[in-house]
Amino acid sequence: MVNYGASIVVTVKDEGKNLRDLLESINRNDFRPMETIVVDDLSTDDTEEIVKQYDFTLYRRIRCSRGEGRNIGSKMARYDFLLFTDGDATVSEGWISGMTSALAEGNDAVIGLTRYIGKERYMQERVKIYMNGIEVTAPSVNLAYRKEKFLELGGFDPEFVTAEDIDLNIRAVEAGFHFATCDRCIVYAKTRENLRSFLRQAYWNGYGRYQLERKHPGVLRKTEIRIGKNFFDFLHMAAGATGYLSAKFDYRKR
Repeated sequence: MVNYGASIVVTVKDEGKNLRDLLESINRNDFRPMETIVVDDLSTDDTEEIVKQYDFTLYRRIRCSRGEGRNIGSKMARYDFLLFTDGDATVSEGWISGMTSALAEGNDAVIGLTRYIGKERYMQERVKIYMNGIEVTAPSVNLAYRKEKFLELGGFDPEFVTAEDIDLNIRAVEAGFHFATCDRCIVYAKTRENLRSFLRQAYWNGYGRYQLERKHPGVLRKTEIRIGKNFFDFLHMAAGATGYLSAKFDYRKR
């Protein structure tokens, strides 16, 4: 018997300054039954205190990577529809009902619409990869899976530093999963706040892309070519290339 509820899985690390906004936006959704599972990678701020103020939340505190945290939260889920987002994002009204409706129609996975907010200079267009017409680079800040199918895939690969969502989507496409998109299911994701965090994110994205290529040889050849348009684009590309080469060197040492 299918339990048509929504389990929203969020992994966090010191996101107390943002988490209340996310939980309030989830609470404004009128979909029930619903639960939000917050898996906390040993935050040192007020994350736990904030989570426990909401009666629709479950909290787990454990050392984990982002992928591991999502797997832990998914196994805790009581409902059959898993919705993933991040602790520094907010969701639109109707997000839960839109994502779950698409799954209830028989789809195995749903890709929502992600809009970025914050400092414009740190907004980078997603470098997309398509397989069988599906954008496998759709980020887990706005992604949903049927729990049964997610567990069938083995969940996220915990070895990935980043790009664990791309790897999951690739495996889902290869397994023949049915994907749908929901453009009215909007998540607002924040850009990085300063140059240091912007470059750090780009570095680890590059690192993850090497991990992706190592596990799925040739996948990066499907990447759309994007030429930098301004100084920050070139900084982003340079930091990403550095991360890619660092990962390549690390794996050769193993």
